[in-house]
Amino acid sequence: MCGSYDSLDLSLEEKLFFWGVDGLLGFFTGWLFYNSLTVGALLIAAGGVLALPGYKRTVIRNRKNKLLIQFRDFLYSIASSFSAGRNMTQALKEAQDFCSSTYDTADYILQELEQMVRRIDNANETDLEVLQDFAKRSGLEEISEFVNVYENCKSSGGNMIQAINQATNLIGDEIRMQAELRSLMTQKAFEGRIVAAAPFVIVFLMRMAAPAYMAPMWMSGDGRMITSFAVALMALGLVITERIARIEF
Repeated sequence: MCGSYDSLDLSLEEKLFFWGVDGLLGFFTGWLFYNSLTVGALLIAAGGVLALPGYKRTVIRNRKNKLLIQFRDFLYSIASSFSAGRNMTQALKEAQDFCSSTYDTADYILQELEQMVRRIDNANETDLEVLQDFAKRSGLEEISEFVNVYENCKSSGGNMIQAINQATNLIGDEIRMQAELRSLMTQKAFEGRIVAAAPFVIVFLMRMAAPAYMAPMWMSGDGRMITSFAVALMALGLVITERIARIEF
């Protein structure tokens, strides 16, 4: 059964990716600025404590963004089915067939549709119940809006086809605009990471070209203090850049 999209257990691949990047950056920073693998190990531990929660939030946000993009295709399929005279249960089954030809079994929307159809057929749940559960677990306002439109129209006996088509057009346009904005902000975030990496590249080149010139960085107490201050400022700058580039819709 699909769970909440606001809670997350990292997969093995995601854990390996995080600790691989954390380990590489930790040891590289420890060697580059302090000439010490011990400091690198401490940085890895600090990264695990400080960066892991943010990494989980990023994975959750990306997971929900993927679901939202896939939900747009779901909406168009549902609207097409209603225009052809189908009810919601039939529309969900047709959406499952449509998404099966577009998405892989690992994609969220296909998993959700398979679960909804199975619960309607085997557990005798209503289409509204499974849609409400989907909206609640997704934590996405756009899905909740669509379900509310369907619920209100069903209870009031309104023009279901017109309501579904209007909701699909409005929500679909909203999702499209959000995707375009995220694409722009992703580009800006990438540019910020390039800027954040520049000091590492410069120090690395200086260390390779003139190691004796860089030795005071880690051989004296004042050098280590200045280095630590500089590394802290670079980390702070990266955090600020990531927050500026992150838009919450």
